[in-house]
Amino acid sequence: MRDAPAPRLHLFVCANRREGSPLGPGCGERGEAVYDALKREVGRRGEIATTWVTKTYCLGICPREGATVARWPSGATSAIVTEVAPADVDALLGSREAGAGAGAPRGDEPAVAELSRELDALEELQRKKVLDLARRLKPGLTLEDVQNPHDFPELDDPDWHYADGVLAGVQSVKSALSAMLRGRAKRED
Repeated sequence: MRDAPAPRLHLFVCANRREGSPLGPGCGERGEAVYDALKREVGRRGEIATTWVTKTYCLGICPREGATVARWPSGATSAIVTEVAPADVDALLGSREAGAGAGAPRGDEPAVAELSRELDALEELQRKKVLDLARRLKPGLTLEDVQNPHDFPELDDPDWHYADGVLAGVQSVKSALSAMLRGRAKRED
């Protein structure tokens, strides 16, 4: 095993197709169009070695319009963007300076604050996704309803359970970070 050079930017474009699902059709053709537009633009700019574009299956967010794209590293921008159309290619590629977001954090506190903000944003995004998926399965559900999924047989869906599990995982990480910071604060007192 050996380390390989990492790209400046790696974009993962959902082109998943889901047929006959109450959760929707997936990104499918819209994702294919975004992927093709990104590949063309990366080639036109001569950035093939530094900007990678990968077509993927489901990234966990099924927009009604456009496609979902994950960015690595995310830097100061969101790691996942949704409702992406081919017209958004310049914004995706031009939104980062070379190397932005890479490397070690500049001191502990800014990194912890940034991590906390990212986790908050990720939790909110995942909570919205869980509720959106639940409402596709049974319209009219509330956030409180989905916290009691055993009351709604319609929520016995593998995609919904997966999304709910991801939310629980994000919440666990937030809780662990909070406990770690409280422990550090007690040790410093």
